[in-house]
Amino acid sequence: MAGEQALPGTGSASERACEPVQPDTHDSILQRARDLFARQGYRGTSIRQLTSGLGLTPAALYYHFTGKEDVLAGVLAPMERDGETIIARMAQLEPTPEALREVLDRYFDLLARDIVAFRLVADDVDVQQSAVGQRLRAQARDLFAWLTGSAPEVEDRIRAAAAVGTIRLSLEQSGVEPDAHRNAIIGRALQIMTD
Repeated sequence: MAGEQALPGTGSASERACEPVQPDTHDSILQRARDLFARQGYRGTSIRQLTSGLGLTPAALYYHFTGKEDVLAGVLAPMERDGETIIARMAQLEPTPEALREVLDRYFDLLARDIVAFRLVADDVDVQQSAVGQRLRAQARDLFAWLTGSAPEVEDRIRAAAAVGTIRLSLEQSGVEPDAHRNAIIGRALQIMTD
């Protein structure tokens, strides 16, 4: 009848496609993608798998994202933003022990906030080759370059690699609680850099 509104979910498929999607659908897709990418890998996860567990159609996903790589960029966006913040801050710092501590603190926090996202970048070749993966790897190179200094010797590169590795590998160990072990991990990384 004229003037009556159809109930949500009724009507033709094209009419339903134009209905507003729940505001948390975007975040639900990102959370599901994060979980599936971590379990199955980026390549091993299909659009259908991303949507089926949420009761969505692939068309609903495309309402929020341009494709699977855009979903991946959304999953890794917080890490990328945090990395940009660290890089911008490093540009303002002189290489002092206090600045070194600050950069290592920020790097620890970046990884500790979402170790699953970090593992995707570190371990999944398809993620590494994606546009967002390339940007994150460039950030890692910038961090490493700052840690080693402008004209690094082999020893400088070894120290930087060991300090970064201490933080990365420590956070991946079973039983490590980031809050409880933060000072010990960062302290060891700082000690490596300053010895």
